[in-house]
Amino acid sequence: MSDSKPSLGECLKALRREGGLTLTQVSQMSGLAISTLSKVENNQMSLTYDKLLQLAQGMKVDITELFGAKKAGAPPVAHGARVVSKIDDGRIVETPNYIYKFLCTELSRKEMIPMLGTVTSESIDAFGELVRHPGQEFTYVLEGEVELHTDVYEALRLKAGESVYFESTMGHAYISVGDAPARILCICTAASGQSEQILISAVSQGDEREAASTEMLLG
Repeated sequence: MSDSKPSLGECLKALRREGGLTLTQVSQMSGLAISTLSKVENNQMSLTYDKLLQLAQGMKVDITELFGAKKAGAPPVAHGARVVSKIDDGRIVETPNYIYKFLCTELSRKEMIPMLGTVTSESIDAFGELVRHPGQEFTYVLEGEVELHTDVYEALRLKAGESVYFESTMGHAYISVGDAPARILCICTAASGQSEQILISAVSQGDEREAASTEMLLG
């Protein structure tokens, strides 16, 4: 059965054209290379979580719009908002170090961004630049074992059933240290409980890490 939901590349291209923007302009706004944006639009690569935030911030859109959600309006009423992710729902984004599955992407302006992750990287030396983004992060190990590397603390090893909570402005990386890729539940939040849109607007600019990968969609 064909997938009826748009890919990351299709969403990016639609948002860019809707705003009357060229790839050069989006590159200048987001700090991401033109070649990177072109590859994303042509479904030849994807972006890590921090770079998705950087792109959304540069284009002044909610991150969920990059996954095909409707344009964000007013924040949802706290007592009435609800989104359910069934087992086959979610947006999968594959990068060289992780396979992310973003959950509940239909709801914009979330104060938490939940993800399931498969950690495929097995070496901190091969990981590349550490990831950093505004806010805080909670990670619970579902399967296998991981090492959390940061630019502040010594490496921390966690096995299934263990968890960690930290300031995600620290450079950080998860490495799988078991016999098979580890699976984690990761929840990111904006600083001081701010909305997702404020988190996006606070993302610092940086050079894009070029890495070919595949973007897929479930559901």
